[in-house]
Amino acid sequence: MALGTVFFWVVVVWWGMALSYTLLNLAFVPKLGPPPPAGEELPSLSVVIPARNEAAALEAAVSSHCGQDYPGLQVVVCDDNSTDVTPAILEKLRARHPNLVVIRGDEPPPGWLGKPNAMRRAYAAATGEMVLFVDADVRYAPGVHRRAVWELVRGSHDMVLLLSTLEGRGLEPLVLSFLDAFAVYAIPTFLVNAPRFRGFAFGAGSGNLVRREALEAIGGLEAIRAQVVDDVALGKAIKTLRGRFRLVVAFGEVRVRMYPGFFAAVEGFTKNLYSAFRRNALLAGLGFFGDWAVHVAPLLGLALARALPGAAHLLLPASLSVAAALLCNGAMCLWTGQPLWIAPLYAARTPIWTWIALRSLWRYHTRGIVWRGRTYPKGC
Repeated sequence: MALGTVFFWVVVVWWGMALSYTLLNLAFVPKLGPPPPAGEELPSLSVVIPARNEAAALEAAVSSHCGQDYPGLQVVVCDDNSTDVTPAILEKLRARHPNLVVIRGDEPPPGWLGKPNAMRRAYAAATGEMVLFVDADVRYAPGVHRRAVWELVRGSHDMVLLLSTLEGRGLEPLVLSFLDAFAVYAIPTFLVNAPRFRGFAFGAGSGNLVRREALEAIGGLEAIRAQVVDDVALGKAIKTLRGRFRLVVAFGEVRVRMYPGFFAAVEGFTKNLYSAFRRNALLAGLGFFGDWAVHVAPLLGLALARALPGAAHLLLPASLSVAAALLCNGAMCLWTGQPLWIAPLYAARTPIWTWIALRSLWRYHTRGIVWRGRTYPKGC
């Protein structure tokens, strides 16, 4: 059998696994559960929000937390030395919501990145037994806080991660769907909730709800002080230590528009994509070689099979791979709330994210980490 034929049948096997992961993830990744029974006493809760130049989405996001029906809820926002109108928005919100505490941030000390430092400053003012770390552009529907805390309490978990609907306009969903595709069909996400797999965990800016006791057990936010992908690092640290971790989906009830446009999304992911590969160029290269192999190569195989008589043997494996890709991406869109037009354009994500990866690698090795007006040296 020719090497090319072997390659395409290996890709078919990968897509067979992806279909299996899709079915298992849809079946076993739980949705956010019901509210607590009437009269059930809930532990105190603080919402911690770091905010630097978040004027576009801040008011709606903070209001969605402050307005929750949760007894004694505290919302703490650290204004991380914003240079836009974020401080004025927070002053207006503080006058409207008595449960809002606003902390003025400072420049991060040596060894700290800006966002973890802002989280640390806000956390120092938080009083809750439970702490919800969430980004400043994430909106929560009414009742989500009670349900999330009850999810944690009734399951005796140390952390509950809430996955959100990623909103976008124009070509933004094509970029953002890379994250959903990874969670839906690229990996067995359902195994995140298995305590025995302690090294397999996530986190997200959409909502890391943690027990204060568990956070202190890992050394507090000091443990993630230099992590670019801080939310994932927090989830991994807590699950590695304790194992009591729960991932739930809250699609439609937790929403975020991460970036205001396509190019802003590219810039945003440029900041942290290389760090997601542990700043290892070989690891990143292997990852994107695999991406091209499973998402783009089958389409090229179909074209070759139809154009060249000698490549007709590629028709079956390439067709099977493309059919599986359409099924997986269609399921992803239906489950996560992404627009269905993304499904047939799934292969277009690959060159976009390869471009982002190359920018991220180049940026890191030439300038260090650059984000929201701050530059951090390599090694941070």
